Amino acid sequence: MKNLRISRQLVCKMAMLLAFMLAACSDDHVAGGVTEETRIYALAGYVGEVYPMLLKSADDVEKTRDSLEEGSVFAAKGTKVSVFELDSLTLEKTGRSFVGTVDNDSGRFAFENLELNSPYVLVETQNSCYMEGCQERGILFGYQTHRYSPTYCEDSVFVGTAECSNKYLDVVSAIVDLRNVKKISVSSLTTSKIPLLQKYFAEGKSFAEASEMAEREILEKLGIYENLGAFEDLSRNDSELLYVNELFRLGDFDIRFGIDRIDIPLYFAPPKAFSVRGEGIEQYYLNSMKMIEYKVGYLARQDGLGQCTEARENEAGKVKSIYNRYDVAVVCRSGKWTLGFKAIEHAKGTLTDKRDGKTYKTVTYNWGGATQTWMAENLDFAEAADSCYRSWLDDGNCKAYGLAYQWNSAMNIKNDDIKAYFVDAQGDTVFMSKRCLDAYFDESNLDSVKAVVDSCDTALYGSDSLETKKGTTTWTWNYTDFITPANQNSYQGVCPDGWRIPTFDDWKTLLQNLGEQYGVDYRSVVPVLYDEVATGFDMKSYMLALGDSFRVLIRNLGFYNYFVVADTRFYVVEFFNQWTVSAGFDLNFPSTRHMTIFKDDNKETYPELLQGSFGDPYQKAAVRCIKN
Repeated sequence: MKNLRISRQLVCKMAMLLAFMLAACSDDHVAGGVTEETRIYALAGYVGEVYPMLLKSADDVEKTRDSLEEGSVFAAKGTKVSVFELDSLTLEKTGRSFVGTVDNDSGRFAFENLELNSPYVLVETQNSCYMEGCQERGILFGYQTHRYSPTYCEDSVFVGTAECSNKYLDVVSAIVDLRNVKKISVSSLTTSKIPLLQKYFAEGKSFAEASEMAEREILEKLGIYENLGAFEDLSRNDSELLYVNELFRLGDFDIRFGIDRIDIPLYFAPPKAFSVRGEGIEQYYLNSMKMIEYKVGYLARQDGLGQCTEARENEAGKVKSIYNRYDVAVVCRSGKWTLGFKAIEHAKGTLTDKRDGKTYKTVTYNWGGATQTWMAENLDFAEAADSCYRSWLDDGNCKAYGLAYQWNSAMNIKNDDIKAYFVDAQGDTVFMSKRCLDAYFDESNLDSVKAVVDSCDTALYGSDSLETKKGTTTWTWNYTDFITPANQNSYQGVCPDGWRIPTFDDWKTLLQNLGEQYGVDYRSVVPVLYDEVATGFDMKSYMLALGDSFRVLIRNLGFYNYFVVADTRFYVVEFFNQWTVSAGFDLNFPSTRHMTIFKDDNKETYPELLQGSFGDPYQKAAVRCIKN
């Protein structure tokens, strides 16, 4: 830091003139401030925004030069730093100032000899930027920064073009008492604090009281009701203010957009999806959970929910996403608003599978005349599994989501014991041969694909063309002595002893009773299954997190679960349709987004069900067993 030196001769003359004036003064506090006395002070710190370590994601955004520096202070080299002396009674500028520039790439500055008559100073920095809020050096956490690709005009192909014509100075400031502060972080938070601090100081509060009152007011407007320390201490890596500063800079649009598109599915994803990928990805998850907590608190304040207190425990509410037609469910828990629903009565337990010794969480519901006990985790019994559940993400998710089972594998039925047929328009029964089925489901084998074309066309489409038969064929399955209406409700399949594969009616019983608890139709109550605290069921969203020590890449983030059922007409029950990410995560969204069942011919009985195909028993799904 190159400080602007004040003439030592001038300083000496001023000191001599003031010596007589100050001789009779004391250090006693007076209303609004302290008496003046010439002293030498030192001040050091950082200019710019400090971010929580490992809180960056990089969806379709290229890495930029400074964005690689996790947790760094982003201020351009050459940033101007001014220190203005303030009157100790009014906090007005006295006319004395010191000026320097940042001579490094980390935003550090230092003044070693500040000769002042008042301990109060205004630190003002002018930072060269090309985007609003210097977002070209930002965390790339908000929607606006994802929309606009950061550009550094100083060393890019845009130098001298219209792209670089909007350079302006970004000003961040802080007012501090140099007797108590030797090192500060100058940021958006300290800038926002200045008008309130001046207001309370003018009302006769001490500087410390005015500072504390200003910080409390700002935090409460952000939905934060505890003391998180002085805003000037932002640079500490363990400070909660790192998250608050990012919240402050994101703004309402980014927060609402992120809640709807990123935060909800991230919040309900299994922690193991992150922990199995190393410390960096796991820390990203932990920090993201904390950031989501601050976002929800902010939205609850803005949308009129007020403070979550002990007296309001388990009270449900709603906040708005960026799309006003979508609500997001929140609930008051342990003094904070969080994503989720009010808790209903349920009992948690465990199940140990004697076959491999694995233990699973369970949950029991008493529905008056009926009691149900469900596994609260996906089955992870490897002997009958076909692959990892969600293996399309990657096999590493076995630890997070369990295993996937073809319907016939989950039911312990051999392929040779299954016959598929349909009755065509002429009333003839057409059977699918074993060779056809094997060929159709071995898509990686070119000979198999050829076999489908050569041998299965008639079975698939009858004697007419594909266009003629498309959408008109209803497949029926003959399971010989396996699944019958009499044993559907007791079919063990791949489940542990004492447990069985649930039927569609088991799921419907669960959802109907949950719907009564929450006051909605059973097809709209599905989101509560994702809130483990509320219902104990603990269904999980899906995601894939990759990355290195600097940045995390999120892919395939959203909801969508489907499970094996014992009914020969249904095969699989699906929750949230395939194209739903998180929109409408509440209990008042159209049920078509929340629940779909494959394979039912009787649409009058179950109008929400979809027609399946001859391949239904071969699709893969997770297994959640129900107790006998």
